[in-house]
Amino acid sequence: MDSTIASIMNQSIGFENIELIIVDDYSTDNTQELINSYCEKYENIKTFESGKKTGTPGRARNIGIANSTAEYIMFIDHDDNYLPESVEKLYDAVTKNSCDVAIGKFQTFGEQKIVPEDWITQDVVLNSIDEDLRFFSINNIWRMIFPKEFLNENNITFPEGVFAEDLTFMIDAFVNASKIVFINDIVYNFRLRTGDNSSTSLSKGMHYLDGLIEGYNNTVDVLKKNNACKYYDTIFNQHLSCWISDVALSETIDFEDKKELVSKSLKLFDEMDDINPTPENNAIKSIITQIRARNLDEAYSLMGDYQLFRNRIHQLEVELAHKTQQVANLQTTKGWFKYKTKNIKQRLEKKI
Repeated sequence: MDSTIASIMNQSIGFENIELIIVDDYSTDNTQELINSYCEKYENIKTFESGKKTGTPGRARNIGIANSTAEYIMFIDHDDNYLPESVEKLYDAVTKNSCDVAIGKFQTFGEQKIVPEDWITQDVVLNSIDEDLRFFSINNIWRMIFPKEFLNENNITFPEGVFAEDLTFMIDAFVNASKIVFINDIVYNFRLRTGDNSSTSLSKGMHYLDGLIEGYNNTVDVLKKNNACKYYDTIFNQHLSCWISDVALSETIDFEDKKELVSKSLKLFDEMDDINPTPENNAIKSIITQIRARNLDEAYSLMGDYQLFRNRIHQLEVELAHKTQQVANLQTTKGWFKYKTKNIKQRLEKKI
């Protein structure tokens, strides 16, 4: 958390121009003590309790919005950080363009480095989300800025106690926005963790995958509230394709749990018209087709085949990486011997 707060304090816009609200979801370590120490030192750092342990971000973020006095709202997770000019760039974008949402790019850090949205190579201004539906694939609200007045006027809040809460919030904002601006700058460092230290969104366990279904249902409600169901396929073609892939590939839940998850998701799949997965994946498309046709035994069989296939690909990728490293080591050794041989030869020639 220290590095996260430091990245906010070191913003080019000036920390005195920032109101930092920290909501602790009843952590069991010394987090709240650390937060209190910051609040004692800085008047513009405030803390509030979530009221109850939720394990999901929605409630804490709603508390932050409700208690903010600033005109513009941004979000940051406790183990990520901003680049030095992030707040200034997003603030300039949202104010100079008089828009309802301003978005920047993000990059991952940790075990892997990824910069998504390589299809965007310049600043983009949309007067409506209808001008480019690809922007529905841009999620992660922590690299966005919103006028608080816009959020309040449209009653845009996070659903609480579920996952995919940021998707629901973002969709609500996008369909209500009169102008959306995307700046072609990286403004956020997202910590990507894999393996035993994975973040919740990468664990792919029963609790998370089940929570996503509830979150998706909230997004459907938002579409209905805004008379925006025409965007259903654009949004859920991507998210349900990824979700069923995660269910099929999960090694932390057993076969019966996977069947339970599919059973809970049937209504979501039923409402799809366009079942082409994003990105294109014929195996996932076949699974979705069988689910919609209620050929569930065939769907489960295809999910098992898909898991075996992907596991084999992963194994081959690991083997290839190992072989590549072996070749690199051999090339390094060969180069070292070549250098030493040449060096010895030159020294012998000098002596002669």
